[in-house]
Parts: sequence; structure tokens; C-alpha cells
Amino acid sequence: MSHKVHYPKKQVIIWLKKNFPDVDWTEVEAYLPPVIWRARWDSLAEKFGLPYTRRYVQNLDCNGKGPGNIKVRG
Repeated sequence: MSHKVHYPKKQVIIWLKKNFPDVDWTEVEAYLPPVIWRARWDSLAEKFGLPYTRRYVQNLDCNGKGPGNIKVRG
């Protein structure tokens, strides 16, 4: 059974800033949709410069190091 994984934009931005602190993500943040579906990660990466591929992000999540493991409060 497959399931669709998504991340709130805020969660992805927190993860990006934590893992790539030398990059200014302000412009990317302005263009990302409010919900980021992992299935669309590759197209967003190509369009907005997100790092990694969808498969690599999936592996990071499985190892507790991806954006899916960041807990966002309110």
C-alpha cells in the first residue's frame, strides 16, 4: 500500500535553514506552495533549487534526517 507524504512549507524551510545555513532561502520560501508533496520534490527542486532528489529526501526521512522528521508547532 502506498501513501502520499507531504510537508508543510514551514517544516521544509526549517529543515533547509538547519542543513544549509549559508544559503538564503528567503526567495525560495516566497515561491514554495503551502504544502509540499514529496512526489513533486524533483520538479520543485528543478524549479526553485531545492537540494537533493525525491528519493534521497525519502531516504533522509527514513533515517530521521529529512524534513519529514522536523516537528512544527502551530
